Amino acid sequence: MGAQKFKGKVVVPLLNQGGADFKFADVLVANAEIKAVRATPKTLVPAPGVGKVLEFVSAVLQLKAGANVLVEATANLAIKYQNGAGVQVSQTIETTGFIDQAADQVTYGLVKLDPITARTGCENQPLVLHNLGAGEFTGNAANDAVLRVKVSYRVHILS
Repeated sequence: MGAQKFKGKVVVPLLNQGGADFKFADVLVANAEIKAVRATPKTLVPAPGVGKVLEFVSAVLQLKAGANVLVEATANLAIKYQNGAGVQVSQTIETTGFIDQAADQVTYGLVKLDPITARTGCENQPLVLHNLGAGEFTGNAANDAVLRVKVSYRVHILS
């Protein structure tokens, strides 16, 4: 029979928090963006608007490996609010054995326990992918490796 495709809205009563439905974003991070994600974090989910906050739930990161590997030293990834200086909302995403591989790879970004921040640090702020390391990713001279990030999140209205 095979896999069944479903289109529509799924309501999961135990996971629905006051009308904040699950939403999803699918973002392609180009090679040049991967190599500059420390200095220029990649927006995964745009700012939701005044009086709203994004709740990061999880992410699936898929590396489409290139003709030659990307190189990382102390660089790991994280999902944050706003920019590189924003509060980290995901656990640190280890890149050794992921970003530096010659074959396509998959890993996950999980929610950080208690990513506490001032309201100004999260209200109307985007979710971004940031390189936590001391330097940018290098390598992949063919510039053909890309990263796809699928993010699940909720939008909450603040009172």
